[in-house]
Amino acid sequence: MIKQALLALLLSVLSGAIYAQQADPCAGLVDSALAQCRGNQQTLQQQHLEQQLQQQQQRQNQLDQQQREIQQQLDDIRVQNELLRKQLEQEKSAKQPAQPPVQPPAADDSKRPELNSWKSDNPWFGSDYAKTEFAMRYAKQLQHERPDLVGRPFLDAVSAKVNETFAAKK
Repeated sequence: MIKQALLALLLSVLSGAIYAQQADPCAGLVDSALAQCRGNQQTLQQQHLEQQLQQQQQRQNQLDQQQREIQQQLDDIRVQNELLRKQLEQEKSAKQPAQPPVQPPAADDSKRPELNSWKSDNPWFGSDYAKTEFAMRYAKQLQHERPDLVGRPFLDAVSAKVNETFAAKK
């Protein structure tokens, strides 16, 4: 029975030593061997941390590169959109029929009796700067909106708008 107890004690000590070595590989060592083992463990841990840091830096570099590529794609899309917008504006302006500009009264009005008649009915034209400027601008707008409106009906529409606008301001 003593042999069995001694054998059990010896087995427990051996298994404890083996377990201790698994948890701490330096367990069971003494003096310089212990110091060297612990130094090696610290070196291994430091190398492992440095390796993890390098991997994180590589991932960050990859993300930065992807972000630069995406930014470049966005810039390319913006440039393309701007070019398309300009092209569309050019196509729109090319499709619009050229409107003859509204001509101010010429010095020789004898060739345009409608205009002379209209001017005599609207003495403010040419003498009242604000009304005259408004009439000229509105005439351009009206000519663009209603190219079918010409002659005396066109002039009457301009004077009606001038009278309506300046009557409302008083």
